[in-house]
Amino acid sequence: MRDLLRGYADRGGTVLLSSHLLHEIEIIADDIVVIGNGRIVSRGTKADLLRAAGTVVRAVGLDKLQQALGELGVVATPSEDGALHTEADSAGLEDMFLELTAAGQRDGAVT
Repeated sequence: MRDLLRGYADRGGTVLLSSHLLHEIEIIADDIVVIGNGRIVSRGTKADLLRAAGTVVRAVGLDKLQQALGELGVVATPSEDGALHTEADSAGLEDMFLELTAAGQRDGAVT
C-alpha cells in the first residue's frame, strides 16, 4: 500500500492519509498536519516540523533561566510569545508528535 500511495503522489496525484502510524507517515508524506485535541498544532514538511521541535519553557524570570541554561551549555532563544525555545536533539516524527500533542492535552487538563 505504501508503494502504491507513494507512486501515485510521485506521478502528481494528491493523497490524503490519516494515521497514527507515524513511522509510515515519515516514509509516505510530503506535507504533514499534526492534530492534537481537535486542533491543528503544527503543519509543514517533515524537515520543517523536526527543525521546529525542541522544548518550550515559560517561567517568571526568563532572563535568569536563559542565563542558567546557557551556563549548562543549553542554547535557549526567546520566542515571539514570551517563552524560551531550546534546540532539539535529533528526533523522529513520533517524538515530535508526542511533544506537540502532550502540550495540548495539558492545556485542557483539570487541575
